[in-house]
Amino acid sequence: MSHVLRWSHCAPTYLLVIALCSWESAAASEPPAFRNGPVRHQPIYDYVPSDMGSGGPMGCGPECGIAGGDGSYWGGGPSGCDCSVCDDGCGPYDCGCGPCDMGCEVECGIPGDCGPAMCRNPRFTMFGDYLYLHPTDVDVAHAQQQDGLGGAGTVPFGDIGTIGEDYNSGFRVGGSVACGPCSGVVFSYTHFESDSTSSLDAPFIPGGAGAVGSLVHHPNAELTGSAGPVDATYDIDYQLADLMCRSIWRCGCNYEVHYMVGAQFGHLDQDFSQNGIFGGSLGGAIDTSTSIDFDGGGLKAGLDAERRFSHGLGAYGRVTAAAMSGRFRSRYTMYNQSTDQLLAQANWKDDRVIGRFECEIGMSIASCDNHWKLSAGYMFSQWANVVTTPEFMQAVQYDNYVRVGDHIGFDGLVSRLECQW
Repeated sequence: MSHVLRWSHCAPTYLLVIALCSWESAAASEPPAFRNGPVRHQPIYDYVPSDMGSGGPMGCGPECGIAGGDGSYWGGGPSGCDCSVCDDGCGPYDCGCGPCDMGCEVECGIPGDCGPAMCRNPRFTMFGDYLYLHPTDVDVAHAQQQDGLGGAGTVPFGDIGTIGEDYNSGFRVGGSVACGPCSGVVFSYTHFESDSTSSLDAPFIPGGAGAVGSLVHHPNAELTGSAGPVDATYDIDYQLADLMCRSIWRCGCNYEVHYMVGAQFGHLDQDFSQNGIFGGSLGGAIDTSTSIDFDGGGLKAGLDAERRFSHGLGAYGRVTAAAMSGRFRSRYTMYNQSTDQLLAQANWKDDRVIGRFECEIGMSIASCDNHWKLSAGYMFSQWANVVTTPEFMQAVQYDNYVRVGDHIGFDGLVSRLECQW
C-alpha cells in the first residue's frame, strides 16, 4: 500500500528553505551563551543584579546552580538535583524551577525584556512520535439488505453495510539542526496506514426473498442481488515529509513561541474493494474496486508554543496549515472473476490544490538535565478538497465528474519521545 514520495520534485524547495534559514541565522547576532553550548531550558541573562550575594535570591544556594555575586550566569545545577533544597521554590531551571518562580519580571531583579540572550535553541534534536489516529468523513455504504433480488418490487429490508476506519497506528520521526541561537531547520517524516473489513449477509424474511444488493455497482451492469455474504475491504494510507525553517517569535523565562515556514510533500492512498456472488445476465463472482492516489507538494506555515511549569512539567500547542498542489489518479473497475470479463472501467486524472490543517495540544515532562522529554496530547488534522472514495464512486455511477471533492479528517492521540543536546 505504501509508496515512496517523489523526492526529486522536492529538491528545489528544500534548497530554498535551507537558504532562507541560513540567511536568517547570519543576520542574527549569536550571544556568547550559544557559542558555549546552552542547555535549552537553562535561563541565560546578560545582567545579574549585584545585590544578590553569593547565595542567590531568596536564600537559594549554589547547590541549586544559582550564581553568586561573581557575575556568572544562572543555572548549571547538577543533574539529578532536588528543587526542594531551595527556599520559595527557587532552584535550577533544569528541574523546572528557577529564580523567582521562573519569572522574568523586573521585581525579581531580572530585566523584563529578556532579549536575544533568552534564545535557547538546542544544537540538535531528534524525536519519534507514536500516532493512534482515526480517519473520519470517508465511510462507504457499499451494500444493503433487501427484500427481492432487484427490479420492481425490491425494497430495502434491514441493515446497510457501511465500512469505515477504526483507530490505527502510525509514526512520525524527525529532528532539528540549529542555525543560530534563535532559529533552526526542522525536518520530519510521517507514515500512517489504516485498514478495515466489512461483511453483510442476506436478511431472513419469512415467505420473502432476502438478498444483499450492492450500492457500488454501476447501474447499467445488469446485475441483481446476492444471496450473501458480500465482503468489503477499505484502506487509507498517507505519507508526509516536511522541511521547515523554525525561529523564535516571542520568548520569556518560562515560555517560547515559534513560527515556522517551509515546505510539505504528501502522498495519499485510498483503496476499496467489494466481493460477492451476484445474479443477473452478467452475474458471477463480482469484484468491484477503486484506487485513488495523490502526490503533491507545496508551502507550509505554522506556530508552536511551549509553557514550562515547575518540576519539569509543561504544556505545548502546535497549529500548521499547508497548501499542496498535485494530481489525483483515480481508477474504478468491475470485474467478473467467474467469466474473466471486465464489466466496467473508469480512469480519471485531476490536478488540484488541496489544503491541510493540523492542530495538536498536550502536556510534557522533561528530565532534570533537559536532554530527554516525553509528551502526550491530542491531534486533529483535516485534508480539504480531496477526491474521496464515496465521491468518486458516485461520480462513476452518475457519469458526472464535475465538483468531485470532499474532506478527510484524522484525529487521535500522539505521544513523543525527544532527545536534545
